[in-house]
Order: sequence, then C-alpha cells, then structure tokens
Amino acid sequence: MLPPPLNAMSNSSSDAHSPPILSSTPGLLLESYECDRFIGQPTTKTSLPTAGGSLDPTVGSHPWKISEAMYDSLCHEVDQHRASLPNEFSLPGRKMISRYLGSYFRGFHPHLPFLHLPTFSAGNMSETLVLAIAAVGAFYAFEHTNGYALYFASRAIISRQLEQRRRDSTFHLMRSFPPYAKFPTDCENGGSDPSYKSPQTLHSVAKDLDMIQALLVLVLTTSWLDGPLVNDALAMSSKLAVLVRDSLLDAPKGETESWEDWCLEEGRRRTVFAAYVVCNILTICFNITPQITVAEINLPLPCSDAEWKAATPTEWHRARRKGSLCELDFQECLRLLFSGQSLDTEVSVTAFGNYVLIQGLLQSIFFERQGSSRYSFPYSSLSVDQIRIYKAALSAWQSGWNSATESMIDPSSPHGPLAFNSTAVLRLAHIHLCADLGARTSLWSRNPQVLALAFDLQNNPFTLRSPDLEEAVLHAVYALRVPVRMGIAFVARTQTSHWSVQHAVSNFTSALLLTHWLESLYSLVAVSGVSALQPGEQNLVHMIEHLIEETHMENSLGPKIDYPRRLRRLAIAAVKLWAETCKGVQVFEIVHVIGATLAIVAENLENRAAVNV
Repeated sequence: MLPPPLNAMSNSSSDAHSPPILSSTPGLLLESYECDRFIGQPTTKTSLPTAGGSLDPTVGSHPWKISEAMYDSLCHEVDQHRASLPNEFSLPGRKMISRYLGSYFRGFHPHLPFLHLPTFSAGNMSETLVLAIAAVGAFYAFEHTNGYALYFASRAIISRQLEQRRRDSTFHLMRSFPPYAKFPTDCENGGSDPSYKSPQTLHSVAKDLDMIQALLVLVLTTSWLDGPLVNDALAMSSKLAVLVRDSLLDAPKGETESWEDWCLEEGRRRTVFAAYVVCNILTICFNITPQITVAEINLPLPCSDAEWKAATPTEWHRARRKGSLCELDFQECLRLLFSGQSLDTEVSVTAFGNYVLIQGLLQSIFFERQGSSRYSFPYSSLSVDQIRIYKAALSAWQSGWNSATESMIDPSSPHGPLAFNSTAVLRLAHIHLCADLGARTSLWSRNPQVLALAFDLQNNPFTLRSPDLEEAVLHAVYALRVPVRMGIAFVARTQTSHWSVQHAVSNFTSALLLTHWLESLYSLVAVSGVSALQPGEQNLVHMIEHLIEETHMENSLGPKIDYPRRLRRLAIAAVKLWAETCKGVQVFEIVHVIGATLAIVAENLENRAAVNV
C-alpha cells in the first residue's frame, strides 16, 4: 500500500508525537507516518547492487566490457586530440575503463536511465560516449584523477566534433549560391544549385544521439564537481541545447511494433527528457535561465520501468499488455495539472514521467518569479491567482505520484531512485512558489563563507505573516523529516551511493528558509511573548521540536518554557542535522560545500545566541 495523498490524510494517521494539522493551510497535511514503511527499510526486491554484483537480472554479467579492438579505437581517437590535452595525460587501461563503465551504471544511470541496459553493449557505442560515461564512472568509483583525465579527453573530442559539424553546416555557403537569393532565371530549368546542402543533411541522427548523451552526463557531472568546472558545464549546456533542438526537428516515428525499433525510439525520447532535466538542474543549483524550456518539449512521457527493463521481446509485450498504458504527451499532462486535474493512474504510472513533470512545474515557477517585477511588488510577490493555480497543479501532481505503482520514498527502491528524487524537486517547487528566495539559493560560489552570507539574519528576506509562507515552511520541515526518520548517521554514510545531489540542494534551500522563519518568530516572541504565535505557526514549531527530539540533538534544545531562546536553538539544531548528512565521503564537491556552509551557519547561529543579540 502506498502512502496516501497529503491532502487526504486524517489526524488518525498520526502517532502520539504528531502535531495537529495546520489550521492555516487547509488542504496541505503532514505526510502520513505510513510513509515510514518505505524510508530506510529493506525491500523484498533487489536494491542497488554492491560494487561487485550484477546490476540487474536482465543484464548480462559484463555488457560494459571493453574489447581490445574497442580500446585500440579509443587510443586512436585520443591520439587525434593529443594537442588539446595536458602533457601528463594518459588514457587509463582497458580493464579500468570497463570497470568505470560498470561504476557509471551503478551510480549515475539509475538517476537518469536513458541507456537501455538489456540491449547495451560498449562495443556499439561511439568513442565519445564511452569516454564520457567512463569519466563519470571514475568519479563514482572515487578515482577522481582518472575521472578528470577521461573528462578532458571526452571534452576535447566533443569540441572537435562540434566544430567539424559547424564547418560542415556553414562552410559550404562559400562554395555555392543559396537558392532563396536567386531569380528564377538564374537557375537552369528553375532548379536549385545541386552543390547547396541544407544543414539537416550533413549529420547523422545516431551520432547526434550519442553526442547528446555524452554531453548531458558531462554537463551534470561537471556542474557538481570542482568549482572551476562549472563554467565548462554551462558552456557545454548551450551546445547540448542546440543538439536537442535539432533532435526535436526529426519527426518522431509512429507506433513501433518491433522491440528493437521501440528500444531505439524510447531511448531517444528518454535522452531528450534527460537533457531537459539536466538543464533544469543547472537552474536549480545556480539560479540561471534554463537552456531548454518546458515549452520546447512535446513528446510522450517515458514508458514504465517494467517495459524499459524487459530483456526480451516476449517480456516487453507482456509488460505492455499488463500496463495497458495510455500515452499522453508531456504538454498534455502539464495542461491537465495546471487545470488542477490529477493524472490517471495509466499515465502517471512511470517514475521517470512524474520526475520530468515536476521538473516542468518547478521551471514554470522559476519563470513566474523571473517575470514578477521587483519594482512593482515587494519581494517579487506572485499574485494570489498565480499561487492558487500552481498550488492546484502541485497538488494534482502529488496525487498522481501517490497513486503511481513505482512511487516510493526510498532511494533503494527496486524501481530506482527517480520517485524519491521527485520529492526533493517537489519541496523546492513549493518553497520557491511561496517564498521568494531568488539568488540566495545559488550555489555558484564554492566558498562556504560566501554561501553562508545568505543566512545573515540582519538581511531577512521574508515578511513573517506573508501569504503562503507557512506552507513553504511546512515543506522545509518535510525535507528535514526524511533524513531524521532514516537516521542522520545512516544518511551521511549512504548518501553518496544512493541519493541524488538534488536532495542536498533541497536541504540547503530548506535550511535557508527555516532559519530566517524561526528568527522572525524569535523577534516576535521576544517582544510580544509566545501567545503572539498564530495556531499554524505553533503547529510548525511543534513539528520541528518533535523531529529534533528524535535525534541526538534533543538535549540541546533546553526547557520548553525557555522561549524565545528555544526558537533559536531549534534553528541551530535543524541546520546542524542537515550539515551532518553531508559529512560522509562525497563524489561531488557541491555536497561537501553545502555541508561545510551549513556547519558555518550553525556556528554563527550559536555565537549569536550566546550573546543574545
């Protein structure tokens, strides 16, 4: 049984520690404790594999093995770009690259499953794609030195191929006259110049797909790695967007009856969605305009997990018959959500589909915030009608998520972590909708001292009783609840292998909101007493208290009657807990930086509380 929708839970589902429902936010309730069944509990199905185990029973034992011929081809390709590589560059050995490919499928692939594992073979991939996913795999194997080497090699090859593509599509213009600029009499028999070629005829769709796949994994990985590589990520993202737009010009094929053709078409569709998600994640992390907008994607949603993992035509046909899926386009699903209609189970069954839809809603909120004039409204406020529409859309999306068979609040779900990752995006969507955080959430800087300035309590961006702020705070509390219920120490030790960076980003944003909100309450209570708190505010404070009392930070809160200082201690404890989830060994620098930033913030809050400013 899946967790019920948030707006359908009753008080009877809470335990003795559960606070009452927020009276000031009708229709939005705390997640059912029934969700705890899915948090951190072992499942009866296969979880994420161990480093030496098979990825999936449908996959051969070594589909990513690099043959000697393939390795020779990689060496030849790298030699062609030796001038663009550092002098100390050395291509890792064949067996190491094979191992890195396996590491990629264990670490990165579950979060963006656009490669079809049942038919995957490293020997059928381009050298560009092999090097790109091997680079990512090396990082997930914590062999960063080789990861950087493979990244630089892959980037050099991609740059050269894109430059050649540009030359092929433009240099011919110097050798021929475009037909649109000729009078009819200029062309013999009214025909066009045979030497003139349109750009669409100069590249291979298959090669472009490999290029898109290589770019999207590199863009996402470098955006989360060392700070200097962020500029690389943004530069590559613009090239990725151009290739995706060209790909969308290719008319999608009709209904495919053969499994092989379906695999190719579904892989193309998933690749486009993955590229869209990657560009959207850059917006989430750095508060920049997305390179690919929601309006540009007009494709059917990705298929179900069962269809995608089917290892044979027979299994595939069986999965399709069992699912009886009614395909709806991405745009049609968004239209339904914005009208407040929950998607039918048949179309919301896929975790990948729900993931791209919530990304679409978050991007739409970003554009609404960007379009709201700071010179006309305080704090770039959205109108009541705008917020109402988006609330209805988010509620409809969540209803569909709750009814989907692939949805679990568990990063080790047998269906993969996409449904779990969607919850982090949902938190961000609610927070950005109801509270204007803007550039404060940008992680462009990798200096924790700089990032900690966003938490400066002297520059509080919120009006305490501003409309819908409590709802944003509620979702920040939800973000804290997940690691608390899983266990802070457990999350710190497993986050790298199981959790997407999006959860760390969501926690950073939630900590920022919660810190400023609790400081606002502190200022209010210091002047007017605890009775000045509204019922909804009291309930939120109780929720935070109950969560922290479940952790080792319980004794740091002091007596409950010690208001308003207890409010500041709540903020300190919450920020410390979030910081602790990032203390483990990390693949990506950005998670480490978030943890270091939150640790500095907690220290600053403690110092402030000590002098009772």
